[in-house]
Amino acid sequence: MMAGIPAIGTVIGAVTGGLRLDRDGSFRPNHRWELSGRGVVLDATGCWITPGFVDAHSHLAWSDFDAADRPTGSAERAAGAAANQLATLRAGVTVVRDAGGYDPALARRLAGRAGPRVSLSVDIIGAADARGQRYLRDRVAELADAGAAWIKLAATGGVGAGTRQLEPSFSRGELTAVMGAAATAGLPVMVHAWGGLALDQVVDLGAASIEHAVFLTAAQAARVAASGAFVVPTVWIYSDVLRLAEAGILPRTLAPAARRAVAAHPRALRHCLDAGVRLAAGTDAGLASQHGRNLHEVAAMIEAGVPAPVALTAATTAGLALLGEVASRGDLVVFSGDPARPDVLRDRAAVRAVVQGGRVVHSRSDAGSGTEAG
Repeated sequence: MMAGIPAIGTVIGAVTGGLRLDRDGSFRPNHRWELSGRGVVLDATGCWITPGFVDAHSHLAWSDFDAADRPTGSAERAAGAAANQLATLRAGVTVVRDAGGYDPALARRLAGRAGPRVSLSVDIIGAADARGQRYLRDRVAELADAGAAWIKLAATGGVGAGTRQLEPSFSRGELTAVMGAAATAGLPVMVHAWGGLALDQVVDLGAASIEHAVFLTAAQAARVAASGAFVVPTVWIYSDVLRLAEAGILPRTLAPAARRAVAAHPRALRHCLDAGVRLAAGTDAGLASQHGRNLHEVAAMIEAGVPAPVALTAATTAGLALLGEVASRGDLVVFSGDPARPDVLRDRAAVRAVVQGGRVVHSRSDAGSGTEAG
């Protein structure tokens, strides 16, 4: 038995004591959580324990909003991505679905560095790719050959599209070509869609997840629920973009669209809850300042009206289900406070320890100093 938080690299065989997040999103007394059957027993008395968190929509290779400002050199890109993924791991996120930018070459370069397990989409198929069905089928094949585990399709505009967020980026035929080619390649499709006709079409065509869904209607939520797709709402990113735009750190022209998203998202989430849509949590983090603040998304979901048990499930077991993982592989997070509370989720010091694959990869002492693997 080991009292307190063990050092980096310690193999954890089991966790005793504390309160453990159950499958229904509530916390119950933890008697013994078996991990590997070997290693020390971690005594979590007085703490809260969750599975490792899943960020189902992040951009680990991005540190700037504007693509023109992102580094292009391989060494600089790798350094930025390494810092981003370490910050993400420290936050308690042990699995990430990267929504564009993190490619297999970068993954190979960073192999062995501390960070979450990453499921790749490699690149984004967006409006610039609307060059006909044959081109789009070839584009999907190219991404599949490059090692994508997901196809990322931007079916509408985003926060930088002014007032045109609901305009489809592709024709119905082009969407059909992308979805069909992805199915042939055996790859699920994650679709950026704020709402409108494009959202209806990709749901009908078999999208695995809808990203953002800012203006999702009640009727659309019912269709999503019937299809079995997930919604990854990325609630927090819009309030953060609004804050940065109003401060002049990001272009001020982004503020109106971000403000509309902040106002509309709670209604869309209510439609999801009423219809029984499966939710997964994702940050859409793409700035250096956003990586490592991943649990702000769970806090934002709670504050937008998602019950805390649902939000915590969305960020843990539901995220694993979306990514096709049935177990957390010995991943867990130990908190000093109740992570059902938004203030605790926003306090990075509340993450006492992160265990990944049964081994401690982040540890914070009672004095508040932290150390990390890698």
